[in-house]
Amino acid sequence: MASDLRRARQWVGLGVLIAALAIVLLLGTTFSSYWHPHNRPLDVLAYGLLVFAPGGLALSRRWPSAAVGLALAAVLTYQALNYPPGPIHLALLVALYRAATPQHPLRTLALGALTVIGYSAVGLLSPGGLSLDGALLGTAAVSAALGLGYAVASQRASVRQRREEETQRRVTEERLRIARELHDVVSHSISTINVQAGVAAHVMAERPDQAHEALVTIKETSRDTLRELRGILQVLRGVDEIDPRSPAPGLAQLDVLVDTAIQAGVPTQASVIGTARPLPPAVDLAAYRIIQESLTNVIRHAGPASAQVRVAYEPTQVVITVTDDGRGVVIHPNRNGPPPGLGIPGMRERVAAVGGSIEAGPRDRRGFAVRAVLPTDGAEP
Repeated sequence: MASDLRRARQWVGLGVLIAALAIVLLLGTTFSSYWHPHNRPLDVLAYGLLVFAPGGLALSRRWPSAAVGLALAAVLTYQALNYPPGPIHLALLVALYRAATPQHPLRTLALGALTVIGYSAVGLLSPGGLSLDGALLGTAAVSAALGLGYAVASQRASVRQRREEETQRRVTEERLRIARELHDVVSHSISTINVQAGVAAHVMAERPDQAHEALVTIKETSRDTLRELRGILQVLRGVDEIDPRSPAPGLAQLDVLVDTAIQAGVPTQASVIGTARPLPPAVDLAAYRIIQESLTNVIRHAGPASAQVRVAYEPTQVVITVTDDGRGVVIHPNRNGPPPGLGIPGMRERVAAVGGSIEAGPRDRRGFAVRAVLPTDGAEP
C-alpha cells in the first residue's frame, strides 16, 4: 500500500511537471514570436512540437534515454524548420537532468555527446551556420543539466543506501535480540526441567514425595516458559499489549531465579548491596538475563556446586556478580572441539547494548565467575 501510494505521488508529480513545462513553452514561444517576425510563423506543427517535447518526459521514469531522444528530436525539428526562438530547449534540458544517474555514467556521457552533436549538425545546416558562441553556450547548458542531474541522483542514491543500511542494521539487531531472548528463556527452563526430570526418575520408587516436588517444579517452569515465549511471539506479531499480568523480567524477580536454581539442585545465595532502585528497562532486563544465564550455566556445567549472586547498586551503575564452586565451564577454542555455546556471547551482546562491560572466566581455585558492570544512565536512587 505504501509503495503504491508513493508510486502514485511520483506519477502525479511528473504529470504536473509535464503540464507546467508545456504551458511555459506555449506561452513563452507565443510571446517570443512577436519579436521575431522574420522566422517561420507558428502553426499546428510548431505547437505540436512544443507539446511533444515535454510530453516525452512521461517515459523518463522507465526509459530516460527514450525521453531524451524524443525531446531532442522535437527540439532539433523545431530549430531546423526555423520557428521563432523560444524556451523549447527547457524540455530537453529537463530530460537530460532526469536521465543522468551515477548507475549509468556511460549512458549519461553518450546522451550529452549525442545532444551536442545534434545541435551542431542542425546549426551547420542552417542558413546562418554554426557560431562558436552558440556551440559553447549549448555545450555548457547540456553539461550543466547533466552535471546537476548526476549530482542530485548521486545524493539521493547515497541517502537511500544509508537508509537501507540503517534498516538492515536494525533488523539484524532485532534478530539478535530475539535470538538472545529465546536462548535465555529456553536454555534456562530446559536445563531446570532436565535436572528435575532426572531427579523425579531417580527417586520415583523410593521417595515419591521428592519426585512429586520435582514434577511440580517442572510444571511451574513449563508454565512460566510458555508465558515468556507467548510474549515474545506476540511482539513478533506486532501485538502492542502482551500480558499486563506478567511483569517484565528484571531484578525484582531475583528471588524467582534463586528459587529455580535451588529447585534444580544448586544451593544458591543472593545478596543485595546498596539501596535497590528502579533501573532503565534495558538495564534491568540485561541484569536479569545475565543472572539467569549464569545460573543456567551452573546447573548445566558446574556439576555438584553452589552459587552466589551479588547485586551491588552503585551511584551510576549496578554490578552483577555470579560465582560458583563447581568444575567451571570448559571452553574449547580449537575447531575440532564441540561448538561453543551461545550463553556467554549472548551476555556480552546484552552488556554491550547498554554500554557496560563484562568479565567471565574460571576462578583461580575452582568454579566460574561472571561480573557485569551496567551503567544506570542516571536512574534516580
